[in-house]
Amino acid sequence: MIDLFMPFRAFLKFENVCTDNNVFRMHYKMTVIMLLVFTLLVSSKQFFGEPIHCMGDGEKDHDKDAINNYCWIYGTYTLKSRLIGIEGKHMAYPGVGPNKHDDDEQIKHTYYQWVCFVLLAQSVMFYTPRYLWKIWEGGRLKALAAELGSPVVTKDWSEFRRGELVSYLSTTNIHTHNMYALRYAFCEILNLLNVVGQIFILDIFLGGAFRNYGAAVATFSHMPRISADMTNLVSSPMDQFFPKVTKCWLRSYGPSGTMQFKDRLCVLPLNIVNEKIFVILWFWLIILTLVSTLAVLFRILVLSSRHLRTVMIAGQLRYMKKSVIYRVVKHFSYGDWFILYLLGKNMNPLIYKDLMVELSKEVDQRTLTV
Repeated sequence: MIDLFMPFRAFLKFENVCTDNNVFRMHYKMTVIMLLVFTLLVSSKQFFGEPIHCMGDGEKDHDKDAINNYCWIYGTYTLKSRLIGIEGKHMAYPGVGPNKHDDDEQIKHTYYQWVCFVLLAQSVMFYTPRYLWKIWEGGRLKALAAELGSPVVTKDWSEFRRGELVSYLSTTNIHTHNMYALRYAFCEILNLLNVVGQIFILDIFLGGAFRNYGAAVATFSHMPRISADMTNLVSSPMDQFFPKVTKCWLRSYGPSGTMQFKDRLCVLPLNIVNEKIFVILWFWLIILTLVSTLAVLFRILVLSSRHLRTVMIAGQLRYMKKSVIYRVVKHFSYGDWFILYLLGKNMNPLIYKDLMVELSKEVDQRTLTV
C-alpha cells in the first residue's frame, strides 16, 4: 500500500529557494496531495473491491455481472419519501422502501462514476496558479540568492557578490520588478477564485448537496439521541447524499418476449469513502477560502502601505533601525521591495543585514547627489 503513495514524494520536497508563502503552498501542495490521495482511494479496487453489487432475488442470476454493470452505468436511485422515519420500521434502509405514491420523487445517483475524474481535475486546477507562477518567475530569485542561504558567510560574498547584488537592486534593475510582483499577486487572486469556484463546481456535481453538506453533517453529529418511537427521525446527511444501499430497475425480455422488470437493491461500497472525502473537502475548502481571502486583502494592504512593507522587512532583520529600512523601502518601488523581501526569506540573516546596510548607503549617496 505504501508503494501507491510513493509518486507523491515530489510534492513533499522542500525547495531550496522559496518564491511564495504558506497560503500559496496550501493550494498547490496540501490540497493537491489531498486530492490525489482521494483519487487513488476511490479508483483502487484492491481496497474496496467492486464499486457496486446488486442483490439477486434468490434465483441463480446468470446475468449478475450484466445487472451490476447496467446499474453502475445508468445509475441507481433512492426515494425522498423514505428518508424520514425509523430504519427497519418505515423503510428498509434510508431512502429504500416501497413507493408511497405513484409520483414519489426519486433521487438519482450517477455521480459516483465521475468522482475520481472530478477529484483529478480539481488537483490540476489547484496546481495551475503554481504552474503559471513558476513560468513567470523564471528562476530569477534562485539566480539572485544562489549559495547565499548557507549558515556560513562565504568569502565570495564580501569580495564579489555583495557589490553585484547591490548594483542589481539599486542601479541596473531598479523599478523593473513591478510586473514580476503583480504576476504573483494575480496568482494569489487566481488561487482565491479557484477555491471559490471549486465549491460551486462540487455543488453542481452533487446536485446542490455540497453547499450545506459539512454543516449538515456537523449538526447531525451533535444532535441529541432521538427515541426510537418517534416517527419524524431524519436520516443522516451522509445517508441522504451518499447512500450505501440504493434501488435499481432493470428491464428485460422473458422467453416469450414479454417485458419483465427486475427490481434490485444495490450496495455501493465506495460511498463509505465518498461521504468522508466530501466532508473533509467541505471543511478544507471553506478554511482555504477564508485564508486565501485574508491573503489577498493583506496583499492589497502591502501594495498600498510603505510602512507595512518596512515592518515586514524589519521582521526579517534584527537590531536594525526602522528608519534605515524605511529609506530603502521609500526609494524602491513595490516590485523592487517584493524582490528584496523574497531575498530575505532565502538568504543568511547576516548577509541580508549587510545587504540592507549597503543598499541604505547607496540610497543616501544617490539622494545627496541629486
